[in-house]
Amino acid sequence: MSIDTLEGLFVYKLRQQYYVERELVETLDELATSANNGRLRQSFADHREETRTQVERLEAVFEALDVQAETREAPILDAIDAQRRGFEAQIDDEDLLDTVYLNVGLMTERVEMTTYEGLSMLATELGLDETVREPLEANYDEEQSTHGELDTLAAASEMKSLWDRLTPS
Repeated sequence: MSIDTLEGLFVYKLRQQYYVERELVETLDELATSANNGRLRQSFADHREETRTQVERLEAVFEALDVQAETREAPILDAIDAQRRGFEAQIDDEDLLDTVYLNVGLMTERVEMTTYEGLSMLATELGLDETVREPLEANYDEEQSTHGELDTLAAASEMKSLWDRLTPS
């Protein structure tokens, strides 16, 4: 497929993000089940529900553009997920796995924030109206909030005991 217009690039990137959000609903369900730390489990479960709403917002964007809602693979998400699965196959310690899950969450949120920033930039350059821009901005805001929550969790006292246990003296 050849992309030769700004509109084509926007739609392609939108379809990639649609893929990401749909895949993350399942991934977040797995993480919410796999995480040992209760706050981490709850964070993943809460974000899974937000992600379902984000999928609906993206579908509304496709509708506003009068473009079919299709997915395009996003190799960066697939790579993060493959890395997580690789660590799961090599690590037996539940606390150590929680650090992997926390890092996966932070990485994924950072990628999503960057993607939504790019989509918003393209939407502005294309002169697209608020029916397109507002859902993208709402999704960005939620990703930013989730990243902040995960970052706060990394510094929380219950994680500090984990860091203390895993860090050599």
